[in-house]
Amino acid sequence: MKTRFEVLDLLFPKARAEILRLLFSNPKAQRYVRELMLMSGLALRTVQEELATLTMIGLVKSWSNGYHRFYRANRDHPLFSNLRGIVQTTFNPEERRGNDRVVNSHARIDRRAKGDRRGITDAR
Repeated sequence: MKTRFEVLDLLFPKARAEILRLLFSNPKAQRYVRELMLMSGLALRTVQEELATLTMIGLVKSWSNGYHRFYRANRDHPLFSNLRGIVQTTFNPEERRGNDRVVNSHARIDRRAKGDRRGITDAR
């Protein structure tokens, strides 16, 4: 059985490669921490640590809406185009579609758990 090693996975630790893959495959997208956790399959603390490292060196930008902290690729970073190129050569769109479905189903559950009652009437 031949194992296919991807450039991103060889250059970076597994967790960092996965976060970079998720953020640089669609650099306009903004993702929050739990969304990245669900999409990557990594532990929450691992995602937080990687995002802190990537933010510290400027590869990732973040902002908060008061409820979530969002992250996205920093398109102004000098290495942006190089990393984007590496990610594009290793990106599998089929794998991404499956991750989006998982995130969407968890987002619905997450909204319900936080008291988002869209379309639900209270029977008091």
